[in-house]
Amino acid sequence: MSLKMSEVVKMTNVSKSTILYYVKEGLLPEPDKPKTNLHLYDESVIPRIEFIKFLQHNLHYSISEIKQILEDHSLDFHSGSSEIINYLTALNSSHMSSSVSEIKVRAKALGLDMKLFEEYEREAKKIAQIEYEYFAKLLDESKNNSDNKLHKLIFEILLSVKPYIYNQATINEHKRRVKVNKKDER
Repeated sequence: MSLKMSEVVKMTNVSKSTILYYVKEGLLPEPDKPKTNLHLYDESVIPRIEFIKFLQHNLHYSISEIKQILEDHSLDFHSGSSEIINYLTALNSSHMSSSVSEIKVRAKALGLDMKLFEEYEREAKKIAQIEYEYFAKLLDESKNNSDNKLHKLIFEILLSVKPYIYNQATINEHKRRVKVNKKDER
């Protein structure tokens, strides 16, 4: 099904100029132009635009970083739950993987014990198993996910909620320890 520019704007809440910019930058495919001032887009641009918006607004990726992710990974915005894995793979392999590796090298060079990194990996595997079972069940039970709302929610949980909860736990533990140390000083 082809969508007019006005329909894409309405469905994504993204301005016409931004959509044209995404096309110009290669983030979106060129639309069909059967007549002057008539741009027709494939419906797959909707989740693609939402993905771009998510990367820009939630993860603060630049247009060039997003372009690289889209070029390096063939993301099919029509497919099912396996697309969540493709999204995460694309994001993980962009710049974070090299940053994490570089941090580990620096930590080793400073003589830090690598047990913390090993513990992160052990706990991450446990959480990943729980996530997989939970999200697989959720997707199996979903009767209507044609608009990918459930996929978007899962994506947001994995990329926004989970890091927030983990970081908040670290902050709370730090605050608790500071209070305990202040009590001990009295």
